[in-house]
Amino acid sequence: MYCSTCGKPIEPAARFCSACGAGFQPAPAYAYPRRQLVRPRANRMVGGVCAAFAFEYGWELSLTRVIAALLIIFTGVGLIVYLAAWIIIPEEPFFFASPGMTQPVTPVSTAGGSDATGVSA
Repeated sequence: MYCSTCGKPIEPAARFCSACGAGFQPAPAYAYPRRQLVRPRANRMVGGVCAAFAFEYGWELSLTRVIAALLIIFTGVGLIVYLAAWIIIPEEPFFFASPGMTQPVTPVSTAGGSDATGVSA
């Protein structure tokens, strides 16, 4: 890696150039995190396959469903592909709090004549 100000070589872990003192941010180790295709638990009609593809690729959900329905009606391949995707694509996991997690506590102000419930007297 080289300094953009003076052009001298810089160590990858350095935050400042040793020659000119210019600061810089090192490049991240990865560009984008890899997401996994999952069938969502919300916005599904049958198995969530159309919703999974629509949300993953940014497609319009209703248009995706219409195209899938047309493929299923007019070709036998559409139904086989839909059933295979229903089996292969994992379902979105539930998000339960683990035993070590605590609920966030919001402080309740008692100033101004209100009691602990937040109701004014």
